[in-house]
Amino acid sequence: MKDKTKAFITGGTGQVGTELIRRADAWRIDIVAPKRADMDIINEAQVNSQLDCIRPDIVINSAAFTAVDAAENNKDVAFQVNCDAAKIMADSCKRLSIPLIHLSTDYVFDGTKTASYDETDLTCPIGIYGKSKESGENAIREILIEHIILRTSWVYAAHGTNFVKTMLRVGKEQETLNVVDDQFGAPTFSGDIAEAILSITKQVLRQKDAGFWGTYHYTAIGHATWKDFAEEIFEKKANWVSKKPSIIGIPSSEYPTPAKRPLNSLLNCSKIDSVFSPPRRDWQLGLAEVLNQITEE
Repeated sequence: MKDKTKAFITGGTGQVGTELIRRADAWRIDIVAPKRADMDIINEAQVNSQLDCIRPDIVINSAAFTAVDAAENNKDVAFQVNCDAAKIMADSCKRLSIPLIHLSTDYVFDGTKTASYDETDLTCPIGIYGKSKESGENAIREILIEHIILRTSWVYAAHGTNFVKTMLRVGKEQETLNVVDDQFGAPTFSGDIAEAILSITKQVLRQKDAGFWGTYHYTAIGHATWKDFAEEIFEKKANWVSKKPSIIGIPSSEYPTPAKRPLNSLLNCSKIDSVFSPPRRDWQLGLAEVLNQITEE
């Protein structure tokens, strides 16, 4: 039996990919994360060449076009990255009998449900980003049996572009912040997502039970509005600003964006808890860890 697992990941510089690379060694997983110059994820020949050469035990596809508003005016690019690349990766994985873990999103739902979304709920995306991710999911399901599609929501980290970084920046510039308070979700630290993926990787490779494969929801425990999220950021990072900004809750209608957002982004994680029991914690704890990582820039 091999000593360490070899995982091939895309999106190695993204919020989740960075944390996967940072944490993999503790799980005895060797990460291979090709740079864009070495492999374009929408180039089938390059993807096949990389996987033929590396022959990993598993592929983790964390690359995505996640600029929700920009996707509205860049439909072709969004579908290339979020759908075509997923199809190419699934085809290559099938040819080499390699399982695939693919990251997806709450945006495959329209957000009109009054309870948290289950994996069995019908998808109904309301924007280009969500539609492109839905298409990527469907492509994988049609091609590859040995897949895990992992939907998550409201992702943030100490690096990259995200709500936490934005709030800390504008909190220094403005005394009053208008923040949407009619959208609900579970803010989820990318490091926690990485821990879940690494835990699942070990389990599926150890047991290879066909019952594992399919779609799962993973988020932090609890829920919040964007206003709640902002208030918690400045409560925990009070020393970041000379005076804590006043945070005013507003409806989504008063904060128009090119892409409409789901009002309800809550995902039911009972299935993943039952099958894999990956580490999951209250969203405030993940936020505290990230805020401790962020220093004055």
